[in-house]
Amino acid sequence: MIARVLRVIATSFAIVSGFAVLGLAFVIAFDIVARKLFAFSIQGTDEYGGYVLAMIASLGLSHALLQRGHTRVDIIMPYLTTRLQAAVNLLALATLLGYAAFIAWYAFAAFSETLEFDSRANSPLQTPLWIPQLLWVIGTWTFVIVAAWALCRAAALFGRAPVEVNREFGPLSAIQEVTELAQELEATRKRR
Repeated sequence: MIARVLRVIATSFAIVSGFAVLGLAFVIAFDIVARKLFAFSIQGTDEYGGYVLAMIASLGLSHALLQRGHTRVDIIMPYLTTRLQAAVNLLALATLLGYAAFIAWYAFAAFSETLEFDSRANSPLQTPLWIPQLLWVIGTWTFVIVAAWALCRAAALFGRAPVEVNREFGPLSAIQEVTELAQELEATRKRR
């Protein structure tokens, strides 16, 4: 049940991020055309582009974790025993949770300071910085929650089913990536 809720939240954030990038692409394209043809520019396109990139980075972290999409160096993993692979995956999740908590803590500290001083962007738009920082805080704290859930789940599975730890939380092999892509393509073909 918890896994399903976290997946829905993470997927929703990924979809919102995709639409934000699409919207940004339209704004940039409009700005380019308007400058070339009408000598008119939307002010702040680059500023809002930076906010969108920061937002999608933080909102996408949870989705990437649940899809096993974070980059991992796994050169020696195939040569380890199943139990040792599970231990390494457990250590990787613990490290990732520590990293997520560190980032989220400082994101919240920056957000709190921004609220306290009513900080605004040092630009002609004077954007209230709490707006993009709020999305950053939401994304990073969601990442903490998802990483904590993943670590707890992996720890619970470790004693009785280390194979499951590797299947759910280990890095994808090249064969698994190709197989998943083929399954997605087949599912898309059947929907048409």
